[in-house]
Amino acid sequence: MPKWQGNGYMTEASTIVTDFWFNTLNRNILRVPKATINVASKKISISSGMRLIATSKKQYIEGELDTELWEITKEEWNKKHAY
Repeated sequence: MPKWQGNGYMTEASTIVTDFWFNTLNRNILRVPKATINVASKKISISSGMRLIATSKKQYIEGELDTELWEITKEEWNKKHAY
């Protein structure tokens, strides 16, 4: 594993960007598609309070893969991440 993986950098970046999405850009909902095999990305969605709302197939560079669509609302985000 590369030395930069497993240190929480992506979780930290995701938290900052999601907070910006909701509280600076004033968006009401965030939906994030991801390949099902991307387990690390799925863990970030779960830990941030997102829920799985749909599955499908999608073309990626590697070919057709199962895809998940994750969602969280501004209200849910702010309740979970109140400072």
